Amino acid sequence: MKKIIFLLSLVPLNVYAEVSDKSPTQSGLWITGLITCAVVTLLLRWSKWLNILAAPLVLLFFYFAYDTLAQPDIGPAIIKEQGTLYITALYGSAVLVLVGVIVGNVLNKVKCKNA
Repeated sequence: MKKIIFLLSLVPLNVYAEVSDKSPTQSGLWITGLITCAVVTLLLRWSKWLNILAAPLVLLFFYFAYDTLAQPDIGPAIIKEQGTLYITALYGSAVLVLVGVIVGNVLNKVKCKNA
């Protein structure tokens, strides 16, 4: 009996692990995007030279969103578990950071114009 159990344990089986517990939640993505948007807006209102740091940050957010979904073993599993709203949350957080950069630059231009 022990030999049969041992031999059955050697049979390869497909195992599906949950991917969602290893990736950020949708609410976590939105909160991260909002906080980063606010910080970037305030910093860029203060100095336009901080665009040197803000541009790569925006690219990093978009790259993270693309890379997460482009991986053949992670992307489809996340979409299957979380749904298509996860795609919206991933790219939405990146868009929020981009909006923060735009608003911060506009506020900086208004500040410089009024000074």
